[in-house]
Amino acid sequence: MGRRHAAAVGLALPFIALFALRRGAVAGTNMDRDSKIRDLITRYVAPAAGADHPGGVAAAIYLGQRTQFFDFGFADQATRRPITSDSLFNLASLSKPFEATLVALGVLRGELNLNDPVGKYVTELHGDYICGVTIGQLATHTSGLLLPTDHPPWPDLSYSLGEFLALLNAWKPPAGEAPGKQRIYTHAGYVLLQLALERRYKLPIARLIRDRILTPLGMNSTLVPLRGPDRRAIISADLMPRVVQGYSDKGTAIGPPGDQQTYYDFPGTGQMFSSARDLAIFVAACLVYFVRRL
Repeated sequence: MGRRHAAAVGLALPFIALFALRRGAVAGTNMDRDSKIRDLITRYVAPAAGADHPGGVAAAIYLGQRTQFFDFGFADQATRRPITSDSLFNLASLSKPFEATLVALGVLRGELNLNDPVGKYVTELHGDYICGVTIGQLATHTSGLLLPTDHPPWPDLSYSLGEFLALLNAWKPPAGEAPGKQRIYTHAGYVLLQLALERRYKLPIARLIRDRILTPLGMNSTLVPLRGPDRRAIISADLMPRVVQGYSDKGTAIGPPGDQQTYYDFPGTGQMFSSARDLAIFVAACLVYFVRRL
């Protein structure tokens, strides 16, 4: 889950840009639309991988059941390895939509209820405030949780599972805040949501995401790797050459390729990795589902 340099894709280049345009947003024939889209991407996205910026960009546009890919810059500035649509990026906080999708699937299948208290699944929780928080509130950032690791200035902290649960049990919000009353973006809330999902299904989060989302959609380049003792993701030798080197907005490298930053020292809390091609599949599937529900 997000940490100082990896809290948002786009702050640390290379980054992935995903766009879904509504039908009619770019009028004309397919050839005309392709040309207009290319012009838009060249104007607004390509500069992020220009001479004054390190790294590169992988962009995907989904329009009218067609996906177009655009790649700019380098996956590794030192070796001049180019970005491709199959380059593997550290997704940082973009893992949250996958966990939210697991919640949605669980609700649709009658396996979860958004009003379930999180303590129903994470039974170590007994604090007055946290016991009033529901699965739905965690998924929608309305739990009210806001720990020091959720916002700058970013602390130099880490939590074991026991320490994290103890912190939640002891946590008290500022005056006036209550579960469901306000919307506050929280990394900790999604770490807790992950624990609840793992307890509900008795499977690690990587397995849940793989079995319920990645495999059905044919997303073969998305993974939730464990974190090794060197703070790098444990990624197979055939995939590691596709992993990009991350950079800060100052142009300095952020760890080696595969770097996983996290405040939480227990399995499943390191960031996911995926490609623009795989994420375009995920975006298209979400859009098709919601359009059919309209």
